[in-house]
Parts: sequence; C-alpha cells; structure tokens
Amino acid sequence: MVDFEDFLSYVKSQDYYSDQISYIQHIPARKAQFGELNKSVRKRLQRWLDNNGIKFWSHQAEAINSIRKGNNTVIVTSTASGKSLCYNLPVLNAILQNEKTTALYIFPTKALARDQYAVLSKMMEDTNIKRSRIGVYDGSVDANQKRQVLANANVIITNPFGLHLYLPWFKQKWGRICNNLKYIVLDEIHTYRGIFGSNFALLLRRLKRLLEIYNVKPVWILSSATINNPKVFAEKLIGEQFVVVDNDDSPSGAKKVILWDLPYDNVSGKYRSAHQETKNLYISHLQKGIQTLTFTLSRKMAELQAVWTRETLPLLKERIMSYRAGISKKKRREIEHKLKYKELLGVSSTNALELGIDIGSLDATISSGFPGTLSSFKQQIGRSGRGENLSLSTLIPMQNPLDLFYIHNPEILFGPIQEDILITLKNKYILKNHLSCAAKEVPIKISDYKNFGLEDKQLFKTCINELVSESLFMKRGDKYYWKGDYFPNERYGLSNLSNRSYKVILKTPGREEILTTEDESYVFRDLHPGAVYLYEAETYLVQELDLVEKNVFIVKTRVDFYTQSLKHTGITPIDVITQKKTGPDQSIETIFGNVRVEHEYYSYKVIDTLTQDIRDRNPLIDIPIIEFDTQAVWFLIPFEFQKELEMEGYDLGGTIHAIEHAMIAMAPALAQISRWDLGGVSIDFDPINQQPIIYIYDAFRGGIGISESLYSNMKDLLIFAHMLINSCSCNTPDGCPACIMSPKCGNNNEPLDKMGALFLLKKLLAIE
Repeated sequence: MVDFEDFLSYVKSQDYYSDQISYIQHIPARKAQFGELNKSVRKRLQRWLDNNGIKFWSHQAEAINSIRKGNNTVIVTSTASGKSLCYNLPVLNAILQNEKTTALYIFPTKALARDQYAVLSKMMEDTNIKRSRIGVYDGSVDANQKRQVLANANVIITNPFGLHLYLPWFKQKWGRICNNLKYIVLDEIHTYRGIFGSNFALLLRRLKRLLEIYNVKPVWILSSATINNPKVFAEKLIGEQFVVVDNDDSPSGAKKVILWDLPYDNVSGKYRSAHQETKNLYISHLQKGIQTLTFTLSRKMAELQAVWTRETLPLLKERIMSYRAGISKKKRREIEHKLKYKELLGVSSTNALELGIDIGSLDATISSGFPGTLSSFKQQIGRSGRGENLSLSTLIPMQNPLDLFYIHNPEILFGPIQEDILITLKNKYILKNHLSCAAKEVPIKISDYKNFGLEDKQLFKTCINELVSESLFMKRGDKYYWKGDYFPNERYGLSNLSNRSYKVILKTPGREEILTTEDESYVFRDLHPGAVYLYEAETYLVQELDLVEKNVFIVKTRVDFYTQSLKHTGITPIDVITQKKTGPDQSIETIFGNVRVEHEYYSYKVIDTLTQDIRDRNPLIDIPIIEFDTQAVWFLIPFEFQKELEMEGYDLGGTIHAIEHAMIAMAPALAQISRWDLGGVSIDFDPINQQPIIYIYDAFRGGIGISESLYSNMKDLLIFAHMLINSCSCNTPDGCPACIMSPKCGNNNEPLDKMGALFLLKKLLAIE
C-alpha cells in the first residue's frame, strides 16, 4: 500500500524537486453497488458465476438486462469495471439456448482482440463449451484456421481492417454466420474518431446492408471509456437507437492525482524537459517500491525511460521493462503476465497498455504527456488502484499548449468531459470510397442513400454520377455495378480520405514492398523527401517522392529526431452555410461555410526528439501547391475593438495571429482531435468585409465536422483560448510554445502579440 504523505515528503526532498507539484486531486474510494438479473441464466453459467464468487455490480446487471431485452446497448464505464462480462454473458447464454447462434466481436486492435479471445476462451472452457466455438479471423490466421472458424465458430473475433477486406466474400463464405447472427459487439468505441471513425461508420453501414439480405437485425453491444454524449455518438456510429448504461457501480480505492508543472526558466525562455522530469519521478517511484506503469507518447521514449531507469537502478534492472508495438507477441504476453503478478516493478509503455488488456492492479501510473483526450487520460489513470488501496497517478505535461492548459486549469481537467467525438457520413471523398466497395459487395440503388446514413439524397446521387463518369460504375436497370480494374477494398483503407492516394513503398536490399497508402495532402505534409515517417510505431526515412507515378519510397531507420513541414496558406470563402452573432453581448459575427484552401509547402524543420530543439531547417523543392475544398468557421473582429486595440499600442496582426494559434491549440479540449487536424488563417484587413478575420478550417478535403462543432462552441473556444494565454508562465511579448507559438506556423510565429491577444479576448468575452 502506498503511504502518500511519506512518498510526498520523499519526492520533495529530492534535488530535482522545485515546486513542480501544482495541484493534487483527491478521488475518493467508491463502494460497490450490486444488482440482479431480471431472468436467470443457463445452469452451467450460473454455476460458473457461483464458483467464481461473481456478483453483478448494478451497471453490469442493468446492461445485461437491457441486452437480453433486445436493446442496442452502449456501456460507458471506467477501466476494470467489468464491461466484457456485460456482453460475454448474454452471448454465451444465447449460444447455450440455441447452438446455431452466432456473434461478431470487433476490436480496434489485434492485441486487444487476442486478449479478449483468451478471456472468453477461458470462460467457455470453464462452462464446458467447446473451444472450437470461438475463433479469431484476421490477417494473422492461416487459411485452414479461417475455414474452421467459418465452419464451426459461434463467436467470431476480428478487427475493422479485416472486416473491410472480408465483406465482399460474405455472401459466398459467411452465410452460416450471417443467417444466425444475434449480436455484434464493438469494444473501445472511443477510438473510432476522425477519418478512421468516419470510415468505420460507413463500413458498418455496408455490413448492415449485407445483413439485410439475410433478413437479420442483430443486437448491437458497444463499450467505451468515459466519453461525452455516448448516446449521440453511438447512434451516429451505428445508425440505430441505443440505451446508455453509464452509472459505474464497480468498487475502487481512493486515488491521488498529481499535476506536475514544468519549471520555467525566464533567462532561457524554456521549460525544463518533460522527459527528464518523467525519468526523475519514475526513478523515485521505483526507489520507494511503488509498482508503476509510465505512459509515453512514443515508442522511442518508452524504450529510453526503461534504459535510463535501469542504468540508475542496476539492482532492479530485471524488474524494469518497456512495452510497445513491434515487440513479439510472446514478449508482450510475458510482460503483461509479470506486471499482473507483481514480478515487474516498472514498465514504460506507449498507449498500447491503455486499452482493456488485463494487467491487474497497479500502485501508480505516470502519464508523460497528456494522451490527447480526456477519455484516454481517464483510461490511463484508471490503470492504477483497482483494489481497495490508495493509488497514485501523475500527469507530467509536454511543452505544448493543451498539456499545460490542463495543468494550470485543473477544474477543466477534472470536470465533465466536453470533448465531442467527431465523425462524418457526409464527406464526399470518403463516401465515394465506400460506395465503390459497397458496389463490389452488392449492386447499389439510388434508394440506398438512407442505408448510408444520409438525409441528402442529392449528395448520394452526385457521388454515384461521379463514379459513373470516372468509369468505375456501370448502370444496369436501376442498379449500379463496380466495373473498375482494381479491388476497391484493398485500395481504399480505413485511414484513407480520398482517391488521391500515393503508395508508400518500403525499400529493403533486393526488394520493394508496398507498406500502405496515404492521401495526397498527407504526403506533401509528412512524406516529403527527408521526412521521418511513423507507421505502426516504426520509424522510416523518406528517400524519394515520385509525383508522376504517385509513389513514396522509404527506408526503415532509427533516428533521434523528427520532422515538421512548414507551409504558406491561402483561403477563399465559397459559400455560407449558416451564421450567427455570438459572445456575451452578441458582438461577434461568426460564420460556418465552405472554403477553398491552398497550401504551399516550402520548408521543413528537423527537431531533436529528446530536447525538442530545432536542429536544422531545409527547403522543400518541387512540391506542388495543394488546393482543396473543405469547411471552416470564421469570425470578424468588431471595428470598435480594433480601434481600442491599436490605441493601446498593440499590434493588430500579431494579436489576431496569436488568437488564431491559441484557438487551434485549444480545439482538442472541445473535440477529440489533434491540433494537426486543423488549419488557420488570420487576416488583419479583409478587403471584402473591411475588418480583421480569423479562419479555422478542417485540414481534410471535404471536412469531417470539426469546424462545424467549433462553430457551435465558439464562445467556449474563445474562453479556453483566453484561459490558456492568461495562465501561461512565460513573460515574453511574443509568447512561447506552451501558449501562442505553433510548431506548424508557416510565418515562423511572426508577428505574435501575447498581451494584445489577452486585451482583445477580454473585449470579445466582456471580461473585466
């Protein structure tokens, strides 16, 4: 058990400590609340429950009762709250009642699928259900095993990427499964966001369309970490009505969550390295015998934290490990087992251990960098303290705005989750990809538009007509058939945005291998010559970009730096979708609409992974200008505020430029996105409106709903931008990377006026 006061005293006595602990949140212990099932389960399942001493927590009983009534159900509770039992029990009970019953389990990663396969296999073994009744069906399974799964299994476990490729063969090979399909289970649905989530939502529409052939309507069972508006998100993701179960009645011990501020050096104008702060605190944990899981933002840092702690604590060397993608399955299982049974004292990991893999109860977690969303942060801190004892969790921020915003504003970090999970069904480019795949699976009719979750029939018809004109569709009667000379399910991946894609080709001695495909806009940003490319936690260096054949040639490498491209941006409004007056006195004219964006990539930075220092800047040559249509939110600065700003001596261009950066930096607090998913342009004098304007746009062709969400939450976004700038520790007139400087600014963060931004935001928000 952790003695918190003793640990606190120990940390404060260390040489590296200089008042970094800025806030401690106490999360009280929670006592279990129990519930009952409305109907008994089969005897062998009841025997298994009794033998294992399992009583249902109230939310488990509520979820199981809802599922057995035939309701689509989404379970939104904390880590280790028994969500898997909520779907495994009704599924197995249905199989025992009718041996033909089938269920499809879809997990976002292979690792999680394998972990849940082990859990369900053990449960089936204990209840005398044949092991052959469960099977994994993915790219790691050989052809013979796949045939056995399709012939015999009641529970089929796969992942989105596999399902995307298997759908064309459903009519030929999956008939038995589809005819008897009663349940579809989706775990960790909070991971389905942005481009990936939008693709997945349309993939599920294709699956449902195939199931209509068999006249089956399965019950959908979804589970998630804590998210905002789970009912709205679940219904948009699936296109069905859902019952929400979100009252977590599982027991948990008390927890202390420490917010660890980065010391700021006024002389150098820099924050101390978050990686070094993590190393120091991690070592202190292990020296006090506190079993700790440290989450890092990269595979390299997971490895380095293990190296540093082993070097400092040689007597504990064998009890300190790193965990990441790229290590063997056997090694991963070994680490998970040793962590669960306390044989390991410290593990540094990427977010691979954030999801529901069973590693037992830990004393402490350290989050080295905010993991991007509040849902993920709560997942990470939920990894410690599953028992009744006190546990610790610490957040150490990176030197960026969102991380330090949460450190300096704990009431937001520990308040209600405001982040929306954004997906879209209306992006024309994504929709065309899935219509291509759907036509390969079953011919399409115009009346299918509702099956794809669309209210706008015209958008559907436009996509169909474009595919016909591109010679990819042919029409027979009232049906449209695929006629392309390639297999669309292979060409269009779930991370793809449009059909403007490049092949990413891995070069090894004597051979070339297609690793993946990337959208054109990503290629010019992230796959230019000299770029470091990250794919499935492995690092590669771009050697050549072939613009004619649309190929990117890369080589595998291990480097201690990464790259960021810089661009000039132009923006032109196309049409206004909606507009309103917002702000405390309705003085801010805010518009949401379609825009045309031009990107001219001209340079890239080489940045040290450890220190974050810029090592070099290199020009980009012969990169064509990208032009694409997307969606944006923009607002006008009232003339009277502009006049007051200039009378006070602030720089107008630097002021609105700083506000633009701050708004983009804070957008992830309102939507589960990265700031790299947005772009911005600030114009100090717009010749049409004759006022300053700030644009924030979706950095994706066609838009994915981010700027639309920000339009609805403009006041909150401006409030967060003010809080960010106001709470930053720097005292430089042009700010710092933790407030208004942006690593992707095409103008090298010039000009910026921090005090002008505060002055104008106070005017816009009527703050005294």
